[in-house]
Amino acid sequence: MNEVAIVTGAGSGIGRAVALRLAESGKTVILFGRDRQALQETTDSGKGDFIIVQGDVTNEKDIAELMKTAEAAGGVNVLVNNAAVMPIAPIDTAELPDWKATVDTNLMGMLNVTHAVIQGMRARGSGHLVMISSVAGRHPFPAAAVYSATKAAMDSFSEGLRAECAAAMKHGGPSIRVTTIAPGAVSTNLTASIRDIETRSHTEAYYASMTSPLTPEDVADAVQFVIETPPHVCISDITMRPTEMVR
Repeated sequence: MNEVAIVTGAGSGIGRAVALRLAESGKTVILFGRDRQALQETTDSGKGDFIIVQGDVTNEKDIAELMKTAEAAGGVNVLVNNAAVMPIAPIDTAELPDWKATVDTNLMGMLNVTHAVIQGMRARGSGHLVMISSVAGRHPFPAAAVYSATKAAMDSFSEGLRAECAAAMKHGGPSIRVTTIAPGAVSTNLTASIRDIETRSHTEAYYASMTSPLTPEDVADAVQFVIETPPHVCISDITMRPTEMVR
């Protein structure tokens, strides 16, 4: 039976790598993101069965269209919540609209898509939700307090959801697994969302100082691993860092 996976933020970086990996493994992958051209570039980068749905995780109408497409494809077996922004800046100079965008995308966006998907998983009796968090949620760093807070909230929500799903299964409910993957420094274009010039310069210098930061493909390996474990095994949390990363 063909499985369907949704990957949010699938137009670049971790989202693109995960989408390509899941398609290679035989899943129908629904690519969800704001930039249609970037999503098309993802499909052009690999082989497999892709469906493009342009939209924003903060927009209810876009999510409704995503779910309509997913149900037509057979229903969602795997959701990878990856969409995120990182317009970090020191608290005293940060712009409030950037904070709102960070909370809306990283936290509420994840909640919006999870809420839409989990109902179908319960009806079908199984599913797997994978949350792409960050080491920053456990070890906040300067200028990233709000970004770190959204990732900490994702971690907390995910563990609460995992416990809720486990309790439901124990009483005869569906088998729904929840996994949080928290990478450290990953070489992606996420730093492009940093508008504060000094913060962006420091962040890019930090990445450049590393011999080998993680790659998006490293995170895709972790996603594939947790999805392919036997149904009775739930890898609830993975923290992964470049070997040289101290915190």
